Amino acid sequence: MKYEVGQDIIGTVINVKPYALFMEFEDGVTGLLHISEISDSFIRDIEKFGTIGDKLKVRVVSIDENNGFLRVSYKQIPKEESYSTHTNEVRKALEASQEEFQPLAEKLPEWIEKTLKEARGK
Repeated sequence: MKYEVGQDIIGTVINVKPYALFMEFEDGVTGLLHISEISDSFIRDIEKFGTIGDKLKVRVVSIDENNGFLRVSYKQIPKEESYSTHTNEVRKALEASQEEFQPLAEKLPEWIEKTLKEARGK
């Protein structure tokens, strides 16, 4: 099967590293789902997102012309079209990450207030 950038495909996780999931697709083609392409939120534990044997729907981001190795993205798949063999667990993990790590702009006023209280108290 010939792949194209922008194409949505389903692959199987064949290896897990702290920074990425390595995947296999149809016809033995392999690829990498980097942790930065899972979500815009912080991912503390990539194994909560995918483990060996899991099937995920991903989008082809780039193709190495020399060996056909694919770089793929999960976060580019619309949520209503996402597919994982454990989609509910994935969504819960991603939602927990979003709650745990709020954007700096939201946390900064809290940190300033806390620091001011500590400074006034001393």
